[in-house]
Amino acid sequence: MATGFNVVLGAAGQTGLECVKRLLVVSDLPTRAVVRDTAKLAGALEPSDKLQIVQGDVTNPVSLREVLQGARGVIFAAAGKGYWSAADVDFKGVQNLAEVAKDVGVERVVLVSSMLVTRKHWLHPMRIILNNVRFSLMDNKLKGEDALRNSGIDYTIVRPGGLGNGAGGQCTFVTGQGDLMPLGNINRADVAAVCVEALTNPGAKDITLELTAKPGLPEEGYEAGLKSLWKGLSPGVH
Repeated sequence: MATGFNVVLGAAGQTGLECVKRLLVVSDLPTRAVVRDTAKLAGALEPSDKLQIVQGDVTNPVSLREVLQGARGVIFAAAGKGYWSAADVDFKGVQNLAEVAKDVGVERVVLVSSMLVTRKHWLHPMRIILNNVRFSLMDNKLKGEDALRNSGIDYTIVRPGGLGNGAGGQCTFVTGQGDLMPLGNINRADVAAVCVEALTNPGAKDITLELTAKPGLPEEGYEAGLKSLWKGLSPGVH
């Protein structure tokens, strides 16, 4: 029987909340939803004996060690609050996670990043806008990615396109690597499904991918599409 639990950091955010919901449906392991303020999840999730809601902070390694001890997999979907928060959360928070997760024996970390994060899009108008939503947001996301890749822990980095709030499960996934794929959109619920699949799929090990979606289901069906989207993706390409 499998032991341990999965962790979602940033569980009160829109994408993090979808990750928690997906895990509760498809995983046999308990899910630990980590937030800075547990009151933010009041009424947001159906009660479940597989759900743990705990306080934690990615900017505090001691806090991370407490919430990650005994975890099997971790999804990082945290986002900072305030204009100056990107360096502490999107970079140093990921760096903290990678170091602590490796130390306590986490099997895989899945990071939610963004398309257009690399320097090849330095002057892309959307990257410039996002870099000003929170100071140097995209630059710090890239630093966080690099910190995770260089940590030695098994990882998957998911770079979604524009995020929507529609229902999941009704699309065909479109993937790319190298931050070269044209911009597109995807619902947060579908990003969450990919992140949850990445926790255990052997083909997701050490993969960085861009992710969008197109309407309509693939011939193989949605769930089979989740398992097969890793085919043709290469470790180390970013």
